[in-house]
Amino acid sequence: MGGISGILHARNDLDEADRRALASGLTFHSAGVGLSARPRSTRAEDDDFVVMVSGHFNRTPTAGQSAADVILEGWRAQGVGVLSRVEGEWLVMVYEKAARRLHLARDPFGVRRCFWSLREGRLAFSSSLRGLLALPGISREFARENLAEFLCFRYVHAPRTLLREVRALPPGALLVAEPGSPPRVEPWYRLKYAPPYSPRPADEESLAEVERRLFRAVAARASGRERVGVFLSGGLDSSAITWLASRLGPVSTFTVGVEGAEDDEAPYAGRVATLLRTQHHVVRVSADSMLGAFEGVVGATDGPVTDPAAIPQYLLGVAARQSVDVVLCGDGGDELFGGRMVGALASQLRLSTWIRRLPGAGRRVASLAFGDRRPELGDDGTPFGLARAVGGVVAFDADARAALMRDPGWVRAGIRRSCLEPFYREVVSDPINEILHVYLRGRMPEDALARTGAVAMHADLGLRAPFLDVDLASYCALLPGSWKVRPGVSGSITKWPLRELLEPVLTRSLVHRPKRVLPGPWRRWFQGPLAGFLAERIGRLEEDPLRLFLPGSIRAMVPRLAEPGVAERLWTLIFLDAWIREVGAE
Repeated sequence: MGGISGILHARNDLDEADRRALASGLTFHSAGVGLSARPRSTRAEDDDFVVMVSGHFNRTPTAGQSAADVILEGWRAQGVGVLSRVEGEWLVMVYEKAARRLHLARDPFGVRRCFWSLREGRLAFSSSLRGLLALPGISREFARENLAEFLCFRYVHAPRTLLREVRALPPGALLVAEPGSPPRVEPWYRLKYAPPYSPRPADEESLAEVERRLFRAVAARASGRERVGVFLSGGLDSSAITWLASRLGPVSTFTVGVEGAEDDEAPYAGRVATLLRTQHHVVRVSADSMLGAFEGVVGATDGPVTDPAAIPQYLLGVAARQSVDVVLCGDGGDELFGGRMVGALASQLRLSTWIRRLPGAGRRVASLAFGDRRPELGDDGTPFGLARAVGGVVAFDADARAALMRDPGWVRAGIRRSCLEPFYREVVSDPINEILHVYLRGRMPEDALARTGAVAMHADLGLRAPFLDVDLASYCALLPGSWKVRPGVSGSITKWPLRELLEPVLTRSLVHRPKRVLPGPWRRWFQGPLAGFLAERIGRLEEDPLRLFLPGSIRAMVPRLAEPGVAERLWTLIFLDAWIREVGAE
């Protein structure tokens, strides 16, 4: 398992405990600094710099160089500008020996992760939370002030984490640390979006350009001597990746099926695999295998991932490693082309736009008639998505948090908007693109990629995400939202470009079937084969060693399992409790 870690001390040399913690892997030690690169990471050094890279570069400028060699050569010539020349999923560390200056850079979209902590002039960092906590002197104090954010979204947005003194480096960000100055974090990469009111481009030319760039992204990640497979769900994103990968040669695909699921996706994935002639593998997940993998998932993840779908994904990754070295995933397709999260919103947006165009008196009457259903009409300066607090999962709303949390001050009724607003303020585009940007900056790296990445890393699989290719993403961001999501007969047509590209390849019924999440009979299992597991975990939750919850509040949820969202909330709390115990949060 690859990764990099290090310690930079402002005043003192490293002690023996620091040296022992960093002893594994290729290391560098000097006065007050220790750096370590573990297997699957690369290291390069000259008289001025030490470079370590965790991850993978595609289309490197010079063939035959390691990722660290590429950065060392480029950094000497142009400093941080070299980051815009490398493509892939990576975390880069550059240490300037003379200045004792440390640079940490995370890839543009956050496929790789980075955590750091500063205490009394001593900065420690690692490419995983477990790696950071393995270093001496890292506080495990639980961040109660971030609990409302976690319960609301099911995750915490970088730079915040659930440990008070641990920070996460945001995607596309650079951390610079040197003795005598506080660390500073600044963005080194930001997408540029289509300006508001941009005209819709010609369909044929734009579709051809999307196909060309996506094929190039897949080819860059599927070439080489490594055995490459695809996580195939049967949805548009993974089907598009599989289609393009199959044009390069034989490809292995991997699908998970959950026993007893109401909407098992495995048959759809099987039909796609048959049409594209892949070597297809299906991993069947039962209640027993879910139980057997639970602790493994908790131990593999940097944070409590909360979604029970993480367990089938974990089992899928373990199975895939028997056949391949690298997997391609479809993460990013929703955020580039407008997935299900904007389908209903696009129809609402069209009505709101029509209302805004009414004369003053007519608009006031319409606004009064719609009331709270049209919050975006109340403030012309508020983005459409922000007015509706759109962005990421909605787990525990303010009322649900108030019924659960021991301290009313932790509820933070406005936490959703306060977390989303900085992301909305980063971009000025049409409302669809603004919403997609917020998902790209929030849910994708903190939830979807965190889950898929943990699965791949634990299984010692290389994870590559072709949709998160900078060349492709930059082009798609400059396309207006109206080109990606279009009016249809019974609502909006989401991800229109992918549907158009795939319709000649797959059947129309596959291309236009409703999007589903990874299925699972979680609620029924809680009332059947997982009833004992649920009772045990409720008992552990009620021990509440950190005194987070109101007595009896969690057990009171069990009789309401049939209600929408209750089973999902219980899973969130079960994963949270298991993670707190596993990392030793205090």
